[in-house]
Amino acid sequence: MLAGSTQVAIARTPANRGIAAITLRQTAKLGLKMSQSQPASARSGVVELDAIDRHILAILQRDARIPNTELADEVGLTPAPTLRRVRRLEEEGIIHRYVALLDPKQVGRDLMVVVRVTLDKQTKQGFETFAEHMRGRPEVLECYLCLGDTDYLLKVCLPDLDAYQKFLVDVLAAIPGVRNTASTIVVKQEKYTTSLSLE
Repeated sequence: MLAGSTQVAIARTPANRGIAAITLRQTAKLGLKMSQSQPASARSGVVELDAIDRHILAILQRDARIPNTELADEVGLTPAPTLRRVRRLEEEGIIHRYVALLDPKQVGRDLMVVVRVTLDKQTKQGFETFAEHMRGRPEVLECYLCLGDTDYLLKVCLPDLDAYQKFLVDVLAAIPGVRNTASTIVVKQEKYTTSLSLE
């Protein structure tokens, strides 16, 4: 079970296999607390969006290389106010960044592995040490701090099993505080999208 709040990151293409996303979501494990006096929207960092904003974001998640004139036609505005809205969405951090997303098989990264990691001790230093190691590993596309029996969930993309065995032994097993790992090899991807539902 993955924990916590969602960070919105919208890319210029409909997938994000080339993005390494390191997200620490369970603030309780790190001993952090949000002020209960804040409204829910402020605590979650949610930005108010109107129907046109949502329409723009839906289109950009599908095809962020769409020309501004075509985007304006689709949302029913003229180009100038459409561009201002896109700029505002970028400045507010709703559109996090634009990237080129690659097909793993076309670049020789055929093996996808989901790894569950358990640490010896659930301490702030232990979490920070492990997360810092993962941020530096290009083969780790995603890393999540979790609730439950598993401390971290990783998504790792590599050329083959030999490369994964080397990563498992030389990288994961060598990190101080790692007690156990459990690997699941992905056989077939039935669905993959980075488009967030904004309805």
